[in-house]
Amino acid sequence: MQFPRREIGRTGVRVTEFGFGGAPLGNLYAPVAEDEAHALIRSAWNAGLRYFDTAPYYGFGLSERRFGDAFRSLPWKDAVVSTKVGRLIRPDHGPNPDREKFIDAAPFRSDYDYS
Repeated sequence: MQFPRREIGRTGVRVTEFGFGGAPLGNLYAPVAEDEAHALIRSAWNAGLRYFDTAPYYGFGLSERRFGDAFRSLPWKDAVVSTKVGRLIRPDHGPNPDREKFIDAAPFRSDYDYS
């Protein structure tokens, strides 16, 4: 299936009108197994989606890593991936209330860069 594409502003970047949001791949509210995460991305790809959204905060890097792993077996040059800036994730193995929102989040803490 082909989804219509739209240009983002005047950037020349064209994305499918529907995208795949990556927060659940960071185990937001419920755990998602590694093979299930990759299957979801492949299913979205096979359905014609080429716009994928993620963030360092989604599972403290877990969502971004899962996209990267899944794209290794896909023609990723056809994909557009958006992420967020301003939050830095740093290794942190101690308790972290922010990380508790995500099931089995990666051991990082987020910092903010307002520069």
